[in-house]
Amino acid sequence: MSSSLVRAWAVVVLIASFTAAAGESNSAATADGRPLSGDFIWSEQAAATWAYGRTEDIVGDTSNSGTASGRAKGNSYQVDIDVLLEEMEFWLNFSTTQTLTYYVFHCPDEFGTYTEVFRESGSVSGTGPGWYSSGPVAIDLSAGSHYIIAVSWDGSLTYYYGTGDSQAVSFGYHTHGYATGYDPLPASFQSMSNDQAIYHQRLSTSTTALEHSTWAGIKVSF
Repeated sequence: MSSSLVRAWAVVVLIASFTAAAGESNSAATADGRPLSGDFIWSEQAAATWAYGRTEDIVGDTSNSGTASGRAKGNSYQVDIDVLLEEMEFWLNFSTTQTLTYYVFHCPDEFGTYTEVFRESGSVSGTGPGWYSSGPVAIDLSAGSHYIIAVSWDGSLTYYYGTGDSQAVSFGYHTHGYATGYDPLPASFQSMSNDQAIYHQRLSTSTTALEHSTWAGIKVSF
């Protein structure tokens, strides 16, 4: 089937399925949140959420650990496809209440000056070993760029890491560990070497390889 016929078929399906005008109410949806035919509130955000698939990548492991006060640890990634970073989590161990700060820094190359694109701090009551989350975020990671995704803490805790030169992820590669920072990290810094650490981290991203268009005020994919 030609590309133009595929597009036409997709639009026909959309027209047939989504007959209500944007702004009308919805009382029914499928189990995964997609609207059924009939009246519904359709927003660009809802359409984008439906169109995009969420992926979780876990790097590093708990084979090594260290305990430190007022430090920062993170991983550098080479991004090969555009993705939206939706959540970042770090496997840490502490039982006190302290401030955790989550960061994303950008650099055009793996080694060089990384510049802040995101920072968020919060007071966290530790519950022992486990994933400590940034909560929901929405940060664009662009193909062809490098990003350090890091966490810092103002108290004392134990962090975990595996070892290796790199690790593949769904959107590219972990390229090096960043180990030399202190809490709080500055707005920019240089990362110039690979410490062979892969800090235990879980990233949730979303992306789609499908083309996006705007039709009748609705963001759709086909």
